[in-house]
Amino acid sequence: MPLRLSRQQWREVLRWFVRDAASADIAGETGLERKRVLRALMIVRQALLRVAQDGMPRPAPSRAAHVALIGLRVSNGRASAEVVPQAEAEPLARWLRNRENGRAHLPRHSRRHMAVVHRGRLYRLTESGAERVPFGPIEAFWAYVQRQLRAKGGIRRERLDLYLASFAWRYNHRKVPPAEQVQELLDLVGAASVVSRTGLSQWRKKA
Repeated sequence: MPLRLSRQQWREVLRWFVRDAASADIAGETGLERKRVLRALMIVRQALLRVAQDGMPRPAPSRAAHVALIGLRVSNGRASAEVVPQAEAEPLARWLRNRENGRAHLPRHSRRHMAVVHRGRLYRLTESGAERVPFGPIEAFWAYVQRQLRAKGGIRRERLDLYLASFAWRYNHRKVPPAEQVQELLDLVGAASVVSRTGLSQWRKKA
């Protein structure tokens, strides 16, 4: 298992993670150093982001942009959220500014999102394709994400995708018993450890 933590230690960390406990509280409950807990939580969020991206990483958010656009989707009862890549965010921001005059067309790449959040305001993308979500699910999901973001008190832009993936996972698993959540996360962390060791082994062979 990663960080040379035993499976039982990971289980304890994850047990408090699913309760949305702060890192300092997790450290106090598990007896682990807080720095080690923070590294463990980063590994968990990275694993959740890989799942959200189906193993196909997207470009990292640009630090140059002043305001992040967050893309939201609810499909078949599953919610997802991500930072819209800069190449897609710029035309989408123009569309948001010009949509009231009726001349702007929704950028093609943006149609995989059903709504976006710009400067804290939710915008439904009415041209998002054949699939339609009734009023309510998108708004409920964004309300949840918004509460989580406020509770964190500020997240660095380059880490926002990690947290959004974590929030979406929590939201999608809100009706799943905590013990089952812990086991799923434990399996994800274990799988991430195998992938990491395999990649290191291949790198050493090339070297």
